[in-house]
Amino acid sequence: MSKIQNVPGYRGGWCIHFQSMDRHKICEAGVAYKQFREGGMHRMPCFLNEGKEKPDALPCEHLRLPTADEIAAHKKWADARMNLLGTVMTGIMPWRKAHKGKSASEVIECPGCKGRLHLMIAAYNGHVHGKCETSGCVSWME
Repeated sequence: MSKIQNVPGYRGGWCIHFQSMDRHKICEAGVAYKQFREGGMHRMPCFLNEGKEKPDALPCEHLRLPTADEIAAHKKWADARMNLLGTVMTGIMPWRKAHKGKSASEVIECPGCKGRLHLMIAAYNGHVHGKCETSGCVSWME
């Protein structure tokens, strides 16, 4: 998976050079994805089993597995992000309930970082979109 700036480590599911096949024809190491088409996606060397190479994968000389430390660092970061989002979602429940069935937008104190959280709720489906002004805090669309 293409490295996202300021995100530590790598997920265990892909070669560290992998980037979205929807947006890119080659990986970050310059390998064209089309050369693996005949084997099927399940045999592409880019996709790993819990950070380890799959036994039936096609060979790739540029395959670089994430290390256990890189996987652990990424998991720690992802868990912290999910905890932050959970804190914010729990914290905005009173706001969500107060605006149920109505369209509204408001800026409130972010339950995660105490910064400014911009919220918008849609009357027709109750979906909330939110974005905190604090760099690195939360942003979501339901």
